Amino acid sequence: MSQEHAGESAAPRRVGCVSRALYIVIVALLILGFSAGTFYFLWYQPVAQENQAMRAELEELRPLQGENADLRSQVKQASLRLLVLQVLVDVNAARASLALGQPEQAGDSLSAAGTGLEQLAVRVDSADATDVGQMRDRLGLALGEIGNDAFAAQSDLDVLANDLSQLAERLGEE
Repeated sequence: MSQEHAGESAAPRRVGCVSRALYIVIVALLILGFSAGTFYFLWYQPVAQENQAMRAELEELRPLQGENADLRSQVKQASLRLLVLQVLVDVNAARASLALGQPEQAGDSLSAAGTGLEQLAVRVDSADATDVGQMRDRLGLALGEIGNDAFAAQSDLDVLANDLSQLAERLGEE
């Protein structure tokens, strides 16, 4: 009888272990489900919405990239034109100084024009680089003639001013 009694007690004990294990598995699955839901609603969903908003903003900005490149090109052209006009102002100041009989001031103005032409030579494209090189040569001739032959210097400065005006017009059209 002790064996029968021992067999009866083992069966309920076995059922109790299985139900306890099943209970632990169910609780673990519930905790895992709540954790996954919390993760989804508190972290994944807000990040996904932020990502979607960023993509929409990026799509709005893409057309502006091309416009930005165009504006950069226009700014470059405008700065080149401004530099040409500054050199033209210096050349015209030298012309006026020569007309007033002040060769020293004309030399100072032409030195400033020479600096501007050097900067211009670095910044222009190859099509205009030869023209700027000729302008620098013309400026060198005018600087050499200021003290000796004011009429020849004035003539060279007239040609230089005309060349600079044409370059400024070309840069303004582009």
